[in-house]
Amino acid sequence: MNQKNYQEFLELLNQEKKDECVIYIMELFEKGALIKDIYENYIIPSLAEYECDSNVEEICIWREHTRTSIIRTILEASYPYLIKQKKEAINKSIIVACPQLEYHEIGAIIITNYFILEGFDAKYIGANTPSEQIISALKILNPDYLALSITNYYNVFATKKLIENIKNDNINVKIIIGGQATKKACTISQLNYDLILQSHEDIIEFKEGLK
Repeated sequence: MNQKNYQEFLELLNQEKKDECVIYIMELFEKGALIKDIYENYIIPSLAEYECDSNVEEICIWREHTRTSIIRTILEASYPYLIKQKKEAINKSIIVACPQLEYHEIGAIIITNYFILEGFDAKYIGANTPSEQIISALKILNPDYLALSITNYYNVFATKKLIENIKNDNINVKIIIGGQATKKACTISQLNYDLILQSHEDIIEFKEGLK
């Protein structure tokens, strides 16, 4: 990571200068930056390092949402560069979703883009997605994998019920889980899943295992 560049970007983000943030990252892409480098050296650290400087909860909440909105715009604006950099397509499809009541979607969007980068046919169908809509997508699109992104520990129960419904419906799909809430053994022990993927490196290793 170029620490000077990161600090310049972080300062713009902390000041909530959306236009300047987007332009800053797009200029890095124009200079040849890779998707992985931008995500892992700018986007992900800037989310992890956020600390609200106010003692008022309401202020912290809307400031965090503003920050997330800026990051989401950068991810959307990076899509043309993702298309240019993605590897040869492989014959595997995946749906990425956040289960019902899970509103934290930046991680899910990043993971979706990592799958696309590695040649998967990946579709992100949204945050707070009701179970019946996820099941409908599985039946219509018939993907090889369903990846569920879980950030909030309170949403583990909803995820458990969703997976149970998928299994009871005899839908032939492999279940991938990831996200902050899946980093604890007590959480994942409750879920009937096939794989845990948390990073780009995990996806690369997973892809290699498919050959």
